[in-house]
Amino acid sequence: MRARVVLTSLAACAGLTALAAWALDWSFERAVILAPVVVAVAGAAAFLVVLWTRVAWESIRGRRER
Repeated sequence: MRARVVLTSLAACAGLTALAAWALDWSFERAVILAPVVVAVAGAAAFLVVLWTRVAWESIRGRRER
């Protein structure tokens, strides 16, 4: 199980790095150097999406209960 999680994380990081290199027209080497920043930004963006989706969901649910 642990090996599967590590491989999945590695694939996700490599995919994000390749996507950043392509989207920002960087060389792959530059994207690899900035990979920790790319992964942190992607994580922060995902966190904000989940947070605001939950806020909206709770708001809608709260209106239905009144």
